Formats: sequence, C-alpha cells, structure tokens
Amino acid sequence: MALLLTCSAVSANNENTQRQLNDLNKKISSLKKSINKQQGDRSNTAKALRNIEKDIGVLAAKLRDTSNKRDQQQRKLSELENRQQQLRKQQIEQKNLIAEHVRNAYTLGKESQLKMLLNQEQPEKLSRTLTYFDYFNRARSEQLAKYRATLTELDTLKPAIKAEAQALAETSATLQSQQQTLVQQKQQRANALAGIDQSLLNKNHSLNTLDKERKSLESVLQEVEREITNIAIPESYKPFNAMRGKMPWPVKGKLLNRYGASRQGSAVTWQGIQIAGSEGDSVISIHNGRVVFADWLRGAGLLIIVDHGGGYLSLYAHNQSLLRTEGDWVKGGEAVATVGNSGGQRQAGLYFEIRYKGRPTDPNRWCQ
Repeated sequence: MALLLTCSAVSANNENTQRQLNDLNKKISSLKKSINKQQGDRSNTAKALRNIEKDIGVLAAKLRDTSNKRDQQQRKLSELENRQQQLRKQQIEQKNLIAEHVRNAYTLGKESQLKMLLNQEQPEKLSRTLTYFDYFNRARSEQLAKYRATLTELDTLKPAIKAEAQALAETSATLQSQQQTLVQQKQQRANALAGIDQSLLNKNHSLNTLDKERKSLESVLQEVEREITNIAIPESYKPFNAMRGKMPWPVKGKLLNRYGASRQGSAVTWQGIQIAGSEGDSVISIHNGRVVFADWLRGAGLLIIVDHGGGYLSLYAHNQSLLRTEGDWVKGGEAVATVGNSGGQRQAGLYFEIRYKGRPTDPNRWCQ
C-alpha cells in the first residue's frame, strides 16, 4: 500500500513538472515575440548579424558534436587495433607452446603408456606417471582451445576495424566540411560588423547604443524574473544561497573588469563580469538549475539564462553556440554553451551575471 502511494506521488509530481514545463515553453514563446517586437527597429545590417551569428551558433554546436564523435571513434579504433596487436602476440605465444607440446608428445611416443603397464613398474611410480600423462593431454587440449578462440576473435576484429576506420573517415570528412562552412560564415559576420562599424564612428552614438542594449537586456531579465522563474526545481536540489563562495567560474580565464565599475566612462555600469576565453571553450553552469532562455539577443548575442530557484538567476552572454535549450535541467559544472564573440564583440570571451530577485549581485561573492 505504501509503495502504491509512493508511486502515485511520483507520478503526480512528474505530471506537475511536465505541466510547469509546458507553461514555461508557452511563456518563453510569448516572451520572444515581445522581444522581436521591441527590437523591430533594427537596421538590415543588424538583422543580418543576428541571423549570421545564430547560424554560426547552430553550426558550431554541430561541429562540436562531430568533433566529439570523431574523438570517440578514434579511441574505439585505437582500442580495436591494440587488441588486435595483443591477440597476434598471444597467437604467436600459443603457437609456440602448442609446438612444444607436439614435440614432447613425439618424444614420449604413442605407446609409452602401454610400455609402462607391460613393464609392471612400481604402483606408486606408475600412478604418478599416468597422472602426468592426463595433465599433459588436458593442458594440450586447453592450449588448442585457447588458440582457436584467439583465431576466432582475430577474424571478428578485422571487419570491426574496417567498419570503424570507414566511419572515422566519414566523420572526419563531415568535420572538414563543417569547418569550411564555419569559416565562410565568419567571413560573412566580419562583413556585417564592418557595416555596423560605420554607424558607430562617434563615441556618443556608441554609448547610446550601449545604453539601449543594456535596457533591452534588462527588459528581458525582468520579464523572465516576473513570469518564468522557479520552474520545476527537484526536491533534491541544493539551495543556491548555500553555495556562496563555493561555486566555480563558468569559464577559466582572466576577469577583465570590476563589478559595478563604469563602462567607457558612462553612466552605464558593469552589472556582471567579462571573462577572457578562447573560442569554443566550454561554458559551464555554475549550479544546478533550469534553462529559461536560450536565444540571440541584441547586445548580448547568443544568450543563455539559468534559473536556480529561490530568486537566483545566472546569465551567460556572447556565446559562440548554445548547447542546451529552454526547459532543460542542467547540473552544476555541465557545459551549456561555448565561448564566442556573438552580439558584435571583437574578441572572444564570456559576459557573466548573477541576479537575485531582479537585482545584479557581485559574482566574486559566489564563485571561487
């Protein structure tokens, strides 16, 4: 009865979680429509940049998967080839041992046991010798069986190695093609950025753009915090505030600014931390949570936001690719994106924020 009640409770909890996720997807869809409406005044060049960077993100994620697949195939092929070498060495050793058994059998002669019986040697000595013959014959049979097993496994490995080598070659070709396409898309991005640079020649225009982009990001965060936070957090979840000062940085790299400092001498301040990184490096979630936003946003590029419950959010911007999507549950330390320069950035790096109930908080207090 108790087990039945437990199963019913688990089932009800799963249904509730799924209902929350369905609501989450609806709210995110509505949020994106609102964002597109707000940013409808983008220039054609800015729209082109958005589309190109989203395409780059999709391709970069595929390229990462293909690269991982190739590495796995390479490891498997190496394991198969190493096993083949071990078996060939084992085959030689077994062959030599069998040859030695054959020579010993020839030396003893087929009639040796009969001769010993006819000679009526001492019973004790006769018993020991017969035991030796039995052991010798069993050992020879075992070696022959092992030798046959080795040959069988070697025959099985040959087509397996051939198939794995073919799969590796195909994956490598796919990877090369994806890399070439990525180079072309990056060139398109560079052309789009050159067009945008023409509209940002003076500092005032640049600061005005910076302010607009920050306000755009703030509106998204406010909408997220108001509508779709605290979704389907598991009961086993460890509270975010219990991890103060113990969480990892999302990227291992130099911190490029001071939290709260002025940006370009304007009234706009740093509400997070810019972290140096190499393009393609993994961006990890600093703690368990639910992805509540994963898309391109003006000024932030490819952006991912994770809700950690209790009013806490973490934000990861300017990514090259997004590895998770809205509604996904992620664990602390799990890769959610890769380092890039989307959003019109010139250098690869990650912009990172932590927010509590709608307000930014210094990441240095939370990450070690």
